[in-house]
Amino acid sequence: MKKIFSLFLAMTAMVAVHATDYYLAGEASGWSNNNESFKFVEVGGVLTLEVADLYGEFKVTEDGKWHPQHGAAAAGEGVALNTPYTLVKCIDTPEKEGDAPANAAILMPENSGFEKPRYKNAKLTLDVSNPDAIVINLVAGTLYDNAALPDTYQIVGAFTNNWSTTDAIQFEEVAGVLTANVPDLSGTFKIIKNRAWDEQWGTNRETNAGLAMGVPYVMSGKLNGADPANLALANPFGSYTNAVLTLEVKENGEMVLTLVSGTFQLMQADWHLPGTKLGWTCDVDQRFEKVGENTYELLAAEFGADFKVVYGIWAVEFGAPNEDAKWEINKEYTCVFKGGNIHAADDAAVFTDCTIRLVVDYENVVVKITILNDQTAVEDVLLPNTATKIIENGQIYIIRDGVRYNALGTVAK
Repeated sequence: MKKIFSLFLAMTAMVAVHATDYYLAGEASGWSNNNESFKFVEVGGVLTLEVADLYGEFKVTEDGKWHPQHGAAAAGEGVALNTPYTLVKCIDTPEKEGDAPANAAILMPENSGFEKPRYKNAKLTLDVSNPDAIVINLVAGTLYDNAALPDTYQIVGAFTNNWSTTDAIQFEEVAGVLTANVPDLSGTFKIIKNRAWDEQWGTNRETNAGLAMGVPYVMSGKLNGADPANLALANPFGSYTNAVLTLEVKENGEMVLTLVSGTFQLMQADWHLPGTKLGWTCDVDQRFEKVGENTYELLAAEFGADFKVVYGIWAVEFGAPNEDAKWEINKEYTCVFKGGNIHAADDAAVFTDCTIRLVVDYENVVVKITILNDQTAVEDVLLPNTATKIIENGQIYIIRDGVRYNALGTVAK
């Protein structure tokens, strides 16, 4: 009986291990925590990952999420060729981000003599027999000097698999001109070098302008260690299908990007309101419903504190022009493209049963929002919340005091 019980425990442990997906999230994957190209898969009973180009720092995530995560016991530690390393697991949460382990690193031989060594055709294995102390090993790979290779440039954005450097579209030389073909140029984007974030270029700091068709655009790079802002189209609501871009790398260090061709169209996307009360995601709970021409509404049983207005899944963000611009109840607020979080005039106030109205001028890129509510004092916060939000057959309903209302605020049968 004891042997049968032991076998049962072993089988249970195996099922538990296989129930978790592990990903390598690091510089080589563009710090994506769920890139399927960097997911460990079982090969001959061993969790294995093959990477064409392996370098830099990393962590290991579970099920494509940052919490929990596995990293190094201290900065500078990591895995070397045929030298296993035991990662530190930390049940990191958004409330305790300081508890996260250090980034682990792909370590290189001290005698390599390379300036920027990397491994091509690398193979990693993961031993998860102890899920609280998993062991990573670099079992194969060819070391090469990345610095000896010609520099390459890529365009990266949400349209390239959520900002993955691995999937970034590379500029190739065509008739002596660096050229990139982007099937769907939309949202915001940057130019990077050698598929890494060490050097990157985006919005011009002096003009803060967007990229327009046929107009050479001088981008800004890093300044005193600060990254440039993401670059967007002159009309961020638009996109270009079959876009062709050229890149000129000047001797004086200027990087000039030109959109030479493409078919313009307005993006078809949903509006979302991620924030403190509704959650910082772009999901159904944060989604506006269209109620008129360029007018949208969202019913919130409870609302307050900070938020942003987002078009698409974090593709185009609108926020506050500065820290002093605060939203107030029942007052129209004008958002700005690529602004910061919009703070409340009273961060402690919580309003119940709000109708949040969004009005958009797509042509002139003007976004205005109003949080509508009958409450006039902070004391209203103490009133019990009698509204409940439900979703049936893809439709949003609010049940308030036993009465069902649809997204338009009218009584639903």
